[in-house]
Amino acid sequence: MGRSSLIMVLGFTTALLMLGSNISRVSNSAMDNYTYYYNNAMAHNIAGAGINMASRSLQENQFWTAGFSNKSFSNGIFSVAVTSLGSQKIKVVSTGTFAGSQHVVSCVLQPSSFSKFNYYSVTDQNGFWGGGDTIWGPFHCNNTINVAYFNGGSPVFMQKATSLNGIWNYNGAHPVFKGGYAAGVNVALPGDLSSLKTAAQTSGHYFNGQKLFVQLNANGTVTWKAGGSDWGGGGWTTEPVTSFTANGAVWCNGSDVHVKGTLHGQMTLGSGGQIWIDDDVTYATDPRYAYSTDMLGLVAEGKLWISDVPANHGNDFMLMASVFSRTDGLWAENYGSRPVEGKMTTLGGQISNVGGYTGTFSGTTITHGFLPGGTFYDPRLLNDAPPFFPTTGNLEVISWFE
Repeated sequence: MGRSSLIMVLGFTTALLMLGSNISRVSNSAMDNYTYYYNNAMAHNIAGAGINMASRSLQENQFWTAGFSNKSFSNGIFSVAVTSLGSQKIKVVSTGTFAGSQHVVSCVLQPSSFSKFNYYSVTDQNGFWGGGDTIWGPFHCNNTINVAYFNGGSPVFMQKATSLNGIWNYNGAHPVFKGGYAAGVNVALPGDLSSLKTAAQTSGHYFNGQKLFVQLNANGTVTWKAGGSDWGGGGWTTEPVTSFTANGAVWCNGSDVHVKGTLHGQMTLGSGGQIWIDDDVTYATDPRYAYSTDMLGLVAEGKLWISDVPANHGNDFMLMASVFSRTDGLWAENYGSRPVEGKMTTLGGQISNVGGYTGTFSGTTITHGFLPGGTFYDPRLLNDAPPFFPTTGNLEVISWFE
């Protein structure tokens, strides 16, 4: 009996020792796992702090590339490398270290371009969005959105719409906001167009004091002349887009620009005066139906006009570009007296100080100018922009990696 009791005691003791050993091992493993994940989480947070501090420095100076080296933060360190990817894109890579653990966070930033808007205006004056108007991309009015019931319906906004001072509903309008709507949003236009002008003076093409005529050609060339009063006469040059402007920036200082045709390439055509669109402006490859690298910006200090010329009479009108007017807007010339034209369709964006008029209506009927054909968005513009297109002055994240 005594031997059996001893054996039982030894057996229980051995089992308890083994159980205690397992509990200790599990406890130690849990502590190791906790320490591992804690250290990695801290390294991740420290790397994120490096990204944030670098972003602040870039916001203050977009040419800042110094980065940080072994900067102490929260009992760890981070190092940040800043490199240019071209096309105004900046890559920021932050490595955080804590208690021997490392984590890398990187992102790509670029200036927030006004071209991301399908439509932007500081004010639409007494112009209205109505039936047949479909706005496919981001929309902002830095005043009040004017909507009206005419042409058989109300406007439709397919993505997020914002304004500073709410909505004016006229004639029983019921606008549809597919992507939601927010009021109280304030976005300011730049004080000048110096960035585009400077780019044209460096490795772009700069014209001073002469009216410029530009015919875009689907084969990747442009036919242009500086001087003269119309499209007639001599003095024309035909050359590849990349020869006409190496960096894509063109500026006509102190005079107007006339443009038409089909672009194969990338360009921002700017004027210190006004821009006249004398016929359809399109891309060689329509990005709605196929992969396209064609991208155009039309940037004016003053008005952009859809000219009252035979090429724009009685026909549907197509404009593929992001158009920008710093002090005015996009207008149909003689919009209040020209006959009812075909449908006006745009692909890209309209950014302006004043929402210009392209026609008039009485009651629910269009009486002059262009019929609504749709304001289509080019989704490439969320992450890309025409060369040196005006920016909001802020940086935005276009990709993030952890």
